[in-house]
Amino acid sequence: MSYEWWFQQWQGLLAGGVSASVLVASLAGVLFVWQQRRWQQEVADELEEKIQQRTLELQITLNELADKNRQLEQQNTLDALTGVRNRAFFDQKLIAELKRCRRERSYLSLLMIDIDHFKAINDQHGHLAGDAVIQQVAQCIQSHLKRSSDHLCRYGGEEFALILPNTNSEGAMQLAELVRQDLASSQVNYQQLALLIHASIGCYTAIPEPQQTSSDFIQAADAALYQAKHTGRNKVVCSELSQHEIAEQEPESDDQDQ
Repeated sequence: MSYEWWFQQWQGLLAGGVSASVLVASLAGVLFVWQQRRWQQEVADELEEKIQQRTLELQITLNELADKNRQLEQQNTLDALTGVRNRAFFDQKLIAELKRCRRERSYLSLLMIDIDHFKAINDQHGHLAGDAVIQQVAQCIQSHLKRSSDHLCRYGGEEFALILPNTNSEGAMQLAELVRQDLASSQVNYQQLALLIHASIGCYTAIPEPQQTSSDFIQAADAALYQAKHTGRNKVVCSELSQHEIAEQEPESDDQDQ
């Protein structure tokens, strides 16, 4: 309402016999209420603006924390020496892929890759040379992976594990053979040394059955790796173990490659 409207109302009240003092008091009361409401609205608007600003700042902070948590989680799943995934990631990923492939009734392949005669490399040339070998082997294997669903992990020491979802035994064996040949034809240059390397690879492929666990897959692939080690090394062996045979098979340790 405009001041002109209030002036007209005031004139009308005066014409009706209302005293000026009463009119002034009434007008003052109206103005006070109007001013009070205007002040309350301004306070409410200012508070709403502050709340929105704080909400935006809080959301930005939460997003930054989420990014940092993802980065930390990523770092916690990487092997410090090679930069590939570590054993903790392998344990979790294999269980997850086992469940998914069981649900989808699709193949899951697991390769266990072990550098042959690695202990001799450490003994003759030192652990730094051994580290250089492990790093190059990891890079070589990683270079053959073309799908984001395939995961190379450092299983421990000089041994690597390769999780291949939706991959049958033929595809797994072809990839394993490519890796084996690439390693056997390359050398690791460390200081003045040119180290020749090769690896043994064990493979296990199956459509996971309800009773199968990640340990069954690891044990079957280990059994194939054990066979590759004890039949000449520098070869790929695919496990043909059934579920019953997996439960009975216990690969022995290979002291020469520890």
